[in-house]
Amino acid sequence: SVWVSLPLRGFICLFVQGISSEARVVSMAFLENYAFFVLILFPCSFHVIHALNYAMFSAGDGNFMLHWTYMNNKLVFNMTCKVTGWCAVGFTENQGGRGMVNYDIAAGGVDGNTTYLQDYWSNTTSAPPKDAVNNFELVEATEMGGYTSVKFERNLTTGESNIDVQFTNNTEVYIAWAMNSNMDADPTASNLGPQHSVSSRGVSSNKQNLIAMAMAAAITPTTTTMTMPSTGGTVSAGDDFMLTWTYSNNKLMFTMKCKTTGWCAVAFTTGDGSGMKDYDIALGGVASGNYLFDYWSTTTTTPSKNEDQNFVITTASEAGGYTTVQFERDPETSDTDNDVQFKPGTEVMIAWAMHSSMDGKDDISRHTDRELLPTKYILVPGAANMLESRVMLSAILAAIVVYLVS
Repeated sequence: SVWVSLPLRGFICLFVQGISSEARVVSMAFLENYAFFVLILFPCSFHVIHALNYAMFSAGDGNFMLHWTYMNNKLVFNMTCKVTGWCAVGFTENQGGRGMVNYDIAAGGVDGNTTYLQDYWSNTTSAPPKDAVNNFELVEATEMGGYTSVKFERNLTTGESNIDVQFTNNTEVYIAWAMNSNMDADPTASNLGPQHSVSSRGVSSNKQNLIAMAMAAAITPTTTTMTMPSTGGTVSAGDDFMLTWTYSNNKLMFTMKCKTTGWCAVAFTTGDGSGMKDYDIALGGVASGNYLFDYWSTTTTTPSKNEDQNFVITTASEAGGYTTVQFERDPETSDTDNDVQFKPGTEVMIAWAMHSSMDGKDDISRHTDRELLPTKYILVPGAANMLESRVMLSAILAAIVVYLVS
């Protein structure tokens, strides 16, 4: 018989499920590519990762941004509001998305040292009542530089179809958002409050299929590529600058946003950030088309454009006085003299600059605003989880060999 004995199969299943979620992603991607071992030799219950990149929706004025991905039969969200009070997103299938009819709402934030997230349902424009069962699960929340970011997740479907949107492959929803500029919500109260201001709310003009958009953003693994765990972060400087990044499938993907109609730039350095020394710079914007250039600086004079352009633009837009540029880069490049090498665990300082009105497609005018952020950041996580996953895979393969030759 080709079936592995129950004790051996049980040991392998427990071993896989006992490791960290990050390592499990890598390992399960390997096992998915070798379906024979998964479906025939080891028919146990594994968690399947469906998407690892993030889809995005933005309000366009810099006040609200939502990222989401689809994994383990869950939707994982990261919402950011330009407030120090509560931040909320709502989903509705109701035609037009107006009137707060059938809104499934997640509202959260940071109140002092306490993070919170609560589930609400509304049918009118009055304060939404809290759900008896909170089906949104808080992962983390942060407040920095005048922005509140809340990461949370939810099962696609719940047992409350009358007060929860049920997300299936065909579900299309309007995305609504609201926030309070400086007052936090009380998650123990029966209704969401205090009320948002009129200017700090909105709803998408079109319906969105969240699952389809997350899947479209995902990089499909092949039989020769293991899908890596997705990690990322967000930094901001008031309403002048925001950078969001995601590390997935050995790519760094960035979205930078500047309060400008001119050029917008971000820089990374492994030094202390002073004097623009060893700055790896991505500078882009919109001017008769989109543009993005890779620069390297060693002094405070105008930086030099790299011969190898290793930052690759995805898209750029200009709306409401803001310029947004999405781009990507391999963590490590062959240009070691003029590129920061984002090896696992590498700490970098992040700086930003912009010109309020002049674009940098042909040449760079001196910035009108700039800042060096005070904290070091790790954009590519350390290799410990990769080592753990390799150990796990080796153990599984060893178990297979032992069984087949016995």
